[in-house]
Amino acid sequence: MRKLKPDRGIQGLVPAIVSLVLFFFTAIVFNLSTAFNILGGLMIIYSFIFGFWSFYKSGNYYFLISTFYLLTFGLVLILLDLPEDFNGPEPKFTDEMKVALLFFYVFMFWLMYVGYQKKLKYRGREVMELAAWDVEEGPDTYTERPRPAGMVDFGKYDIIDFGNYLKKILACYPFQEENRVVMVPIKYGDEFELLYKPNFNYHSKTWIAFDFNGQVSVHISRKDYLDYKDDLSFDHLCESLGQLMITFARFYMRGDKVRIIDRLNSVKIGLFS
Repeated sequence: MRKLKPDRGIQGLVPAIVSLVLFFFTAIVFNLSTAFNILGGLMIIYSFIFGFWSFYKSGNYYFLISTFYLLTFGLVLILLDLPEDFNGPEPKFTDEMKVALLFFYVFMFWLMYVGYQKKLKYRGREVMELAAWDVEEGPDTYTERPRPAGMVDFGKYDIIDFGNYLKKILACYPFQEENRVVMVPIKYGDEFELLYKPNFNYHSKTWIAFDFNGQVSVHISRKDYLDYKDDLSFDHLCESLGQLMITFARFYMRGDKVRIIDRLNSVKIGLFS
């Protein structure tokens, strides 16, 4: 059973909604051809804002597929020779547009494939579900104070590499401090704050910190705690989240990275939650 409340956020749909509103507004005020040109230009802008910037921040190369998909989509819309209104002649397919359309279909089907495999999905929700699977309701109440969650014997650069791997698979985003690496699970829809907000305050979020001396500590934000359906035992939840990340770290250190993906996929959360 799911421990988290259903995700009803529409943050991921905001760019699509803005695009459609702008398209129809331009079509009404100006003409259909202008509307497609504006929409095409917007797709090209999106390719850099959402696609390339996400790749730059995460190191996840699959975002480049999204980048080229949006880029070729925008080129197709701009190169398509459309009439000014719906009563005009049939659109003309130029040679340049046909080439752009070919690449568009290639990247579209490629994007659908990697999207189905959840290569572009932020996995923070799966992390929080896994942490809560064996945690029952309890009398201990929420507190902002971080809790110790165990010890590890990994080296500094092993911890840094592990954090970078979690960043690439979109499970957690690491922040390196002087004596530790702080790993923040990012849920789908919450990535916009991480990607675009200057001075992102990760200390107020849920995090798991791996000190270079081996100490592991956990902080769960009030927002994430209240996102669970029930009042779970807070001490047990913190311990469980810490042990989950320690297990992931051990998988990584011994070369069983696929086990991390298997555990995340076992939650079977939808693509858009």
